[in-house]
Amino acid sequence: MGNEGTDQRQSPRFRTRLFGVFRRDIDLDETEVLMLNLSLGGAFVKAEDPCPPGTPITLRFYLDDMGTPLSVAAEVAWWRRSGVNAHESGMGVRFLQVGDEDHRRLREYLARLIEEDLFGV
Repeated sequence: MGNEGTDQRQSPRFRTRLFGVFRRDIDLDETEVLMLNLSLGGAFVKAEDPCPPGTPITLRFYLDDMGTPLSVAAEVAWWRRSGVNAHESGMGVRFLQVGDEDHRRLREYLARLIEEDLFGV
């Protein structure tokens, strides 16, 4: 079962629909995923078979510019299976390591989301 606990995010999250892949650090196989929300500190990753909390993963995803994918080292903070309170199956991940350039691109992407939300740009 999932363990979402209390909201301990340090950065606001934003709804999004970003495609990417993740892999457990012990695997070579990558799994395609859809990220439904995103912040500077983490994301919710929709996944049919989510990893348990504490699992280290690598997450690669494209922002809307479809340039080079961002690659972040992350850890599963919580997970849930489908059917639990009618929520989608997936996992909340906490970003552990984001390169300087990827962090800049992520900040710019989130700033654009805020601007679109506030001003309808």
